[in-house]
Amino acid sequence: MKVFVKNCAIYTRKSTEEGLDMEFNSLDAQREACEAYILSQKAEGWQAVKTHYDDGGYSGGNIERPALKNLIVDIEAGKIDIVVVYKIDRLTRSLMDFSKLVETFDKYGVTFVSITQSFNTTTSMGRLTLNVLLSFAQFEREVIGERVRDKIAASKKKGMWMGGASPIGYRVEGRQLVPDKASADTVQKIYKTYLRLDSVTDVKNELDRLQIKSREWVSKKGIVHPACYFSRGLLYKILRNPIYIGKIAHKNHIYEGQHEPILTQELWDKVQEKLAEHAGKKRGSLNDQQEGNFLKGKLFDQDGNYYSPTYTMKGNKRYRYYINQSVLQFKIKPVGIIDRFPAHELELRIETEIRQYLFHPLKLEQVLNLPNDRYVQQLQLIPKKNDQILKVDLFDFIKKIVVYPERLEIKINVIKLKNLFKAILGVCLPETIGEDIADINIPYEVNRTKAGAILIQPEGASEDILKLPPDRLKRLVQGIAWRQDHFNGKTIRSIAQNNNCSEALVGKLINASLDARSYSL
Repeated sequence: MKVFVKNCAIYTRKSTEEGLDMEFNSLDAQREACEAYILSQKAEGWQAVKTHYDDGGYSGGNIERPALKNLIVDIEAGKIDIVVVYKIDRLTRSLMDFSKLVETFDKYGVTFVSITQSFNTTTSMGRLTLNVLLSFAQFEREVIGERVRDKIAASKKKGMWMGGASPIGYRVEGRQLVPDKASADTVQKIYKTYLRLDSVTDVKNELDRLQIKSREWVSKKGIVHPACYFSRGLLYKILRNPIYIGKIAHKNHIYEGQHEPILTQELWDKVQEKLAEHAGKKRGSLNDQQEGNFLKGKLFDQDGNYYSPTYTMKGNKRYRYYINQSVLQFKIKPVGIIDRFPAHELELRIETEIRQYLFHPLKLEQVLNLPNDRYVQQLQLIPKKNDQILKVDLFDFIKKIVVYPERLEIKINVIKLKNLFKAILGVCLPETIGEDIADINIPYEVNRTKAGAILIQPEGASEDILKLPPDRLKRLVQGIAWRQDHFNGKTIRSIAQNNNCSEALVGKLINASLDARSYSL
């Protein structure tokens, strides 16, 4: 009887790199055991492929591993019939990742074998056994993670430095933070300059003028990060970091550190008082939205630059704006787009357009891509409840707004929108509605006045069909229907006779429907 050859790929993995430089390491031991097992199945046609699939120093918590990726590529190319591992957790410790791998194996007719655990993935009992084993493997990984987190928390409580990139002002010696004279002087200068200028933006400008940059550093992987100018975000981080007064922060707690401080407590306290005065309230709190700034964290230009909320005072009146970060940080004005939006006008423009989409069933159907008419009928209920959705709710499901020349692209979080309709309006939509993100495009042009830049509808923009008076809308729809009949072979005369009207009216409405391109949905 002829025996078919079955190509067996041996996959090995070790979580850490410790011991991999030894002549005979853990990966070699796994491979040797798997080769012996394959040899015992020689009568079944099993033979090991020459390619080694070894991942040394990679966690089993994810599938981002070079050798595993190469194995999957070879499976998809039809080069592998059986995957052999020493233990199942060598392949993965994640139940979700394993289900994905099994799907790939099944798709390409590949069998999976663990030489120390007896099961067969082609049977339901084998899959159950496998899932139980993987559940314990995942549980073990999570327990290890909890132990590591507890160890870090306990160590920081004792004031120990737990590694990572050392903060500016310090260097690491023997797992301890030691003040670095040059960069420590820079930190002190940042604090003193902030007290003098009373503005982080002004501090940045002063450091740029003096050509003071952050230090160069090298990552564990040997990647060199060159010195660069300080950003406002980094300056805020430095000004708020208690490590400079000899303390260690962990989550919401601050502990006495084992390292030497490079700032006096008096200087630190003065800076924190000024920061608190300027903050007034926690950044990003609901009060921000109550006072405005509904688009905070959501408005970007086409190059990814963020628009920050800001304001100016004229007398007792406060004027809010969204200003491009490239202007704030680098004094570079973005090309082709507006660099500063008046907040009220922009928010009003967006709110008006969003409400127009959300509270017109036909437009909302386009946004949600509903699967059938049953849900479209439910959408008829929404326009009657327009006033029940507050402005703060309206802006909550906006994920992102991208500013392009002459248009704004609004990305809607469809899941949040669906939950909003259910919670506030009692309208239930299907769990899955097309894509998770939907786009709405809003045209705009800028009319500059003494009061600022005002957003208006561009001249020559197409008229909205859904805003037409009922009689005009009815004639347009009738003309489109008759036009379709005419294109399908019916004569003007037969259409007129069937609808008990004149041929002149039929021709007039068909001609008018040909101009429907001047309208938009």
